[in-house]
Amino acid sequence: MKSFLGVLALGLWVVSSPLAAAEEPMKWTESISGGSRIEIPIFFEDGDTRELLTNGKSHGTAFFSQEYGVYLRQYRIFDEPGKRPFEYISEKTSAERRVTYKIDKPSLGAISGTTADGTRIFYGMCQKRQGTTTCFDISWNKRDQGMFKPIVERIARSFRRHR
Repeated sequence: MKSFLGVLALGLWVVSSPLAAAEEPMKWTESISGGSRIEIPIFFEDGDTRELLTNGKSHGTAFFSQEYGVYLRQYRIFDEPGKRPFEYISEKTSAERRVTYKIDKPSLGAISGTTADGTRIFYGMCQKRQGTTTCFDISWNKRDQGMFKPIVERIARSFRRHR
């Protein structure tokens, strides 16, 4: 009986360990890049980071977390007259996709959906202010939707708040 209780206690401890780790508060930082300011989880700073260049001009930052398999880009668009923010974000997100959500307003564009094979989810947003269009887009594994949905919501709120 004693060994059964020991095994049961060990089993409960093993099962509860990931839950305890998941309940730890996520640490956030602020990223200022490409003409915008957003709040991002600290794990992006610990991952691969690279500068986004167009014709040798810096226009933002790309982040990749190998640990979570998530990509995030924060950037400024070199404007083409007459283009709406939705047109930009639609072009910048996955070409092979199924769109499930979109906003197309004169100063704001947003898009979300899944890749054509259904394995990844993407979300992107662009906003135009004083002639400058800034954007972010993010892509993650569909199986991690529970973790990334609140992360993406916070990033989007911070992006809109700091316009």
